[in-house]
Amino acid sequence: MTSPIAERTCRYVDARVQSCTQLCREHVAIELAPAAFPPSDPGQFLQLLCSDEHSSRGAEREWRRDWFPSPTDADFLKPRPYLRRPFSLADHWTAPDGGPRLLVISRSVGVGTRRLASLVAGDLLNIAGPLGHGFRTPPLDTPVALVGGGVGIPPLLYFARRLHELGHRHVTVIFGALSRDLLPLTLRSEPQEHATTCVALPGDVPYRAIITTDDGSCGLHGRVTRGLRRWYDELRSGGGAPPKVYACGPEAMLRAVADLTRELKLACQLCIERNMGCGLGTCLSCIVRVRAAERPTGWRWGLACTDGPVFDRDDLLDYAPGAGA
Repeated sequence: MTSPIAERTCRYVDARVQSCTQLCREHVAIELAPAAFPPSDPGQFLQLLCSDEHSSRGAEREWRRDWFPSPTDADFLKPRPYLRRPFSLADHWTAPDGGPRLLVISRSVGVGTRRLASLVAGDLLNIAGPLGHGFRTPPLDTPVALVGGGVGIPPLLYFARRLHELGHRHVTVIFGALSRDLLPLTLRSEPQEHATTCVALPGDVPYRAIITTDDGSCGLHGRVTRGLRRWYDELRSGGGAPPKVYACGPEAMLRAVADLTRELKLACQLCIERNMGCGLGTCLSCIVRVRAAERPTGWRWGLACTDGPVFDRDDLLDYAPGAGA
C-alpha cells in the first residue's frame, strides 16, 4: 500500500509553540501550531530555524566602493546556528479547534538544539516541511515491528498513530536507549522483558511495546536487536502473513537491524540519519549509495533528503553485507 498523499507540497511557516516538555535528561517534546500545514507521511521531516530569526533581521554593513565587506571577529565570537536543523515529525494531528498540530522531539547537543529546548509557550518557530519521502504502509494483515533507537524513535511514534488510524492491529513497537534517563518517551507503566502496553503513544494508541536499554536500567537488558529477535520468536509460532520491520536510529543500530532482518528473511525499511544542510537536494551534504541496476556500476549517489530519508533496506549499499561497521 502506498502513501495516501498524491501531491506533495512543502511550506515555510511560522508555528506557535504550544508547549516544550522535558521528556528525559536530554530530550524535549515541542508541540507546534502552524496556521496551516500540508498533509504528511510518517518518516518525513521538518527543517527548523534554530536561530533567533527576528534578532538578525535588518542588520546592515557598510559597503565602500573600494572595499569588499567581510565578517568581523565579533561575528564569530558567539556561536550561531546559521543552518536549519532537520527533525523527523514525531506526530501530526488535528486539534479540537480544527487547526494542525505538529510534534518534534529534540535532543540538546549544540547551540541550535539548546535554543529549541529553551522555547516556551507562545514563542514562534519558523519551520519548513514536510520534506522527503516517508514509510510505505503494509497490508492490514501484516505483523509489524517499529524499531527505534534514541533520536530515531520520533518518526515511529507518528507511524504508530497512522497505522492505528488505518486499522492495523498486529503492531509492536521496540524502542531502545543507552539508559532510562535517555529514553525520550512517556511511560504508562514499568516496562517488562516482554511486550506490554507500557508506552504512551500518540492518540492513545494501544500497541504493545518492548523497551530495551544498554545498561539494563529499564525494560529488557540489551539493544533493540534483542527485542526484535524476541518479537520474531514469539511471532513465528503464530504463523500468518510475512512480517515487516520499520526502523530508525543511529548508524550502528540500523546496520544491526539490517543484518538481523536479512538473517530472519524479513522485509525492512530504514529511515536513515544524515547531516542535511538544506533538506531540498541542493547542498548535496547527505549523499548515500543507492542500488541502481540500470547503471554499469550497479549503484548511484542518492540524497537522504529527497530520495529518502526512508529507503528499502536492500536499496542501500552501505547497509549491505560486508559494507562495514
